[in-house]
Amino acid sequence: MNNFEYYVDRFKKLKRDRTHTHWNEVTLFGAPYKPVLLLCVFDLVEEGLISSNLIELTLDLAELFNLYCSRVLAPCTKANLAMPYYHLKSEGFWHLLPRPGMEEAVRVSGGNSGISKLQNVLLGASLDEELYTFISLKEARDKLRKILIETYFSPAIQPQLLELSHINKAAFEYSQELLQKPKASPQIEESTFTSDEYIKQVRDQGFRRAVVKAYDHRCAICGIRVITADGHTAVAAAHIIPWSVSHLDDPTNGMALCHLCHWSFDEGITGVTGAYTVMASPQLKQGNNAPGFILTLEGRPIIKPQEQPLWPDLEALKWHRTNTFRRV
Repeated sequence: MNNFEYYVDRFKKLKRDRTHTHWNEVTLFGAPYKPVLLLCVFDLVEEGLISSNLIELTLDLAELFNLYCSRVLAPCTKANLAMPYYHLKSEGFWHLLPRPGMEEAVRVSGGNSGISKLQNVLLGASLDEELYTFISLKEARDKLRKILIETYFSPAIQPQLLELSHINKAAFEYSQELLQKPKASPQIEESTFTSDEYIKQVRDQGFRRAVVKAYDHRCAICGIRVITADGHTAVAAAHIIPWSVSHLDDPTNGMALCHLCHWSFDEGITGVTGAYTVMASPQLKQGNNAPGFILTLEGRPIIKPQEQPLWPDLEALKWHRTNTFRRV
């Protein structure tokens, strides 16, 4: 058996929880977390976000992990990145790297301690050097990805997971172009999976990634910034002029907004002036409304990206004030 085939064999024999009451036919009645984590690592290598043999507990890793898990877990099942990140060490090719003086803390922590605890005691994890060399090569990486998908997931879901890896790469590239060349209207690279739904998913994920990054996860209107340890953020990317009207994913046609501010902006209950201050609709004070803190935001400057070329487009904001904002 050559060295690559050794890792092929190891990837086919990952230790997994097989409690049937927890897992269904999609994951072949076993925990999906270890194979999903490895798929995420492959995607981050593909995107250039892992460029050395150090796999850190980053927000990018957590977001990808949640994205894959949303495809394979039953609704309302909460994913836990800490579990596979810690327990992959039992496979022999994944090595935890303690922070100086934290060796004993790592030994006793376990995956149940959560992401925050692991971040406190770990620098990250590494792979066998030879395995890292293999996954740095596209042909070997693609073969190992295919083995993980075919070994641990049902035939019905396999094409979706393979497509998701392509979507993740295309969305990352799309988001980079949006941030580097605002107003350039970049095109989505064609793929063997190219379809209207594929393009929509790449667009949605790429636009979200670009806008949320530009605003550093802060709501433009109320300023809230909350990111959970397992990668969930309080904000989403909102189009100023809806995509259905503008067909523009330009980040200057977007703002990062929390769920309440996103709803209020889309409903025209809030808006933004040409001087980048918050507007509040008179409808907030009508009837039995109890608008709470929203009224206190009126007249406050919005949170803008640090880079001025990414600030909200004034013509887009004017369109929203004319077509969406409720003035009476």
